[in-house]
Amino acid sequence: MHIGAVIVAAGMSTRMKDFKQLMKLGDMSFSERVITNFQRAGVKDIVMVTGYRNEEVEKALKGTGIAFLLNPDYATTRMFESAKIGLRYLSDRCDFIFFCPVDVPFFTMETVKREMDTAEEADVIVPYCHERPGHPILLSKRAVQYILSYQGGHGMRGAYDAFANDHIGTLARVYVDDAGAVMDADTKDDYENLLKLHSARLLRPEIRLRICKEKPFFGPGTVTLLRQIQTTGNVREACERCNMSYSKGWQIIHSCEDELQYNVVEREQGGREGGSSRLTKHGQELIRLYETLERDINEYANKRFNEIFLHGEWLKKKDSGGDGGSASDRSA
Repeated sequence: MHIGAVIVAAGMSTRMKDFKQLMKLGDMSFSERVITNFQRAGVKDIVMVTGYRNEEVEKALKGTGIAFLLNPDYATTRMFESAKIGLRYLSDRCDFIFFCPVDVPFFTMETVKREMDTAEEADVIVPYCHERPGHPILLSKRAVQYILSYQGGHGMRGAYDAFANDHIGTLARVYVDDAGAVMDADTKDDYENLLKLHSARLLRPEIRLRICKEKPFFGPGTVTLLRQIQTTGNVREACERCNMSYSKGWQIIHSCEDELQYNVVEREQGGREGGSSRLTKHGQELIRLYETLERDINEYANKRFNEIFLHGEWLKKKDSGGDGGSASDRSA
């Protein structure tokens, strides 16, 4: 089962009166947090739909291992149209697709996994916290096809409600203890609430896996580039999706192939567009093995982190001040 994600970050943030795509919550921007939440849960095929100040967003997120699509009509269309751009792009190769606006940055990895675990039980899965619907929403291939043809009102919610009401597919609620799933950031007050939630969140591990031989040659950025080559059939377009130069893309491919001593990309020469390209069977298998290893390492890291940091002596020392003294002693 292949699962992707669409993050919509095309809007002009008029109510916030700031550029919320790159607003910081701690050390990470809204955009970085949404991406990280998906990646930690094992979702790797991630597309962000940009619009307003798209070049700034793409430059800031370079190296995160995601692809970018542009909504050139961002100023005159609603978020739902941007969502369709991303859904259409992933629809052919994903069995299920998450949808999330960039201003809902604090849903948890556990919420994403809960939805993934129940994916085959319904066509539309919506997380609920305190009886409120939230994000991300998980959509089956059948639901995506319906949404892409939907012409009614009320945006994404109107589309998936109509899908369920017309008895074309099923809608399920997943109840989660995750306040971040129902907290967006349309206004400064919303932002202040998110800052409070950020302060209350616990530490977490973050692992970035790279495969090395004589030197590092295969990691998240390479995987994203290869996936885009397989999707677009063109190295130049794949590089544009990944916000990198054409020469840099080929440098990554050649470095990978030099270390492995086999081809990961098959190419046919031709014209200004660079001809057509696709992954070899070795290239496809390499991605599969890498993502299997990455998933296993992250699961182990989270398990050991919880054992060591959240249930061990470190947390007890932290809660008691770490040096045996009380909070009032230290304040004095």
